[in-house]
Amino acid sequence: MAIQIRNGTVYDPANGIEGEKMDIFVCDGKIVDEIKPDEIIDATDKTVMAGGIDVHSHVATYGLNLARFTFGFPTVGEIGYTYARMGYTHVNEPLMTLNTASYVHHELSSIPLVDTSALLVLSLYDIDKEIREGDKASVKSALPLLLDLTKSIGIKIYDIQVRYAKKGFFYRDIDVTKCLKFFYELVEEPTILLRTYPELLDEDTDLLCGFRMAHIGSGIEDDARYEAAIEILKKGGAVDLGIVSPYQDEDVNMRIGYGAATEKFMSMDIGLEQPLIFSEVDEKREGNNKSLRFALDALEYLPSSNISFSTDSPSGCLFSSYPKLFAWLLSRGNRKELMPDVEYSLYELAEITRTNPARQLGLENKGHLGIGADADIAIYDMDENTGGRELEKRLGNCSFLLKGGEVIIKEGKLNKERARKETFYFVPEVKEKAYKSELIERICNRRSFRAEHLRVDKCFLH
Repeated sequence: MAIQIRNGTVYDPANGIEGEKMDIFVCDGKIVDEIKPDEIIDATDKTVMAGGIDVHSHVATYGLNLARFTFGFPTVGEIGYTYARMGYTHVNEPLMTLNTASYVHHELSSIPLVDTSALLVLSLYDIDKEIREGDKASVKSALPLLLDLTKSIGIKIYDIQVRYAKKGFFYRDIDVTKCLKFFYELVEEPTILLRTYPELLDEDTDLLCGFRMAHIGSGIEDDARYEAAIEILKKGGAVDLGIVSPYQDEDVNMRIGYGAATEKFMSMDIGLEQPLIFSEVDEKREGNNKSLRFALDALEYLPSSNISFSTDSPSGCLFSSYPKLFAWLLSRGNRKELMPDVEYSLYELAEITRTNPARQLGLENKGHLGIGADADIAIYDMDENTGGRELEKRLGNCSFLLKGGEVIIKEGKLNKERARKETFYFVPEVKEKAYKSELIERICNRRSFRAEHLRVDKCFLH
């Protein structure tokens, strides 16, 4: 079906379009030049953007099924419908390990309406020998195979150091600086992502700029680390913001990580240095002002840096709370806190929720409205003058959403419960000899596992 979106106010930073009145044409799931339409969507006085892309949200991490019963975490159906209503068409899972990859992809394949992807988290214990010996060649050869086995869109390091808890262990620990220098420029594509924790921001910012920094706001605990985070922006670093919400009324008050647990918690061993802890969030959200202030100060560096929106959902706040945070960023009038007299424009919101996330994930046909792009298009009944609760309401319930040219949301209501979707992943060049390397033998061929047992089945990807 050919569709014309008529007279919308378009925000498309990838193509330098800032609030221009224009028509967009769709055919066979792509944005095309002007054609005769079968259907016309009137977007007069409405805002038109590419479909939103959540670059960092825990939606399929191992353990979330149990968290649904323990903390009320959304079901896979609720995840897909909520993202669609917000005008999102893609969500990226940031916490998948070699051993949990099939499980994570099973979960992702069950999320309706939106495309998905996942990051492979490396266990540095598996490659501590290579790090100690400076054997970059072996690791560089093995990483493409691990990406291929797990159908990952990129690589993440959760804790970029190696610490042994056992007393009397023969090896010494490997510190952060040594690990950073080992991985710096090791892999040009895709860029390695680092989980930001406070101590990491004490390292050389030139080194840190060689990586992409995940939820950077969560690492800002004092003024020195705040300045380090700003320095990364000044140098053009790639980050996602990691905003911690100031609001206490989220439906799910949960944190995932290594942090200290409350009385109500779960612990999951997924092959990292420590078990993951799923815990309730302390009502006193410490560090709120610093992460929020950082998100506003980031505006100054947005044109030159690769900055994406994130909250490390649900750790900073659940993804369903994004419209409230977007309204907070877009309108000074929504803030009770003493904050800078600045606010995001709709163009800048599109940049941090569409353009830059697509760039960070390597999604060439997503995040923009140029000819040939996938027809993932969100239409909101709002403009630059919409404010307050009305702004939050409209950001949380778009007027129309096209996903691959299909109309998923129509006049604010769900039009389809199912739509074509895909799991995106990086396609590396894998050398045959990588399967027989000593490193792959050590990582994959242990206990009852073999490399072929760990491979993600393609049935999960479409």
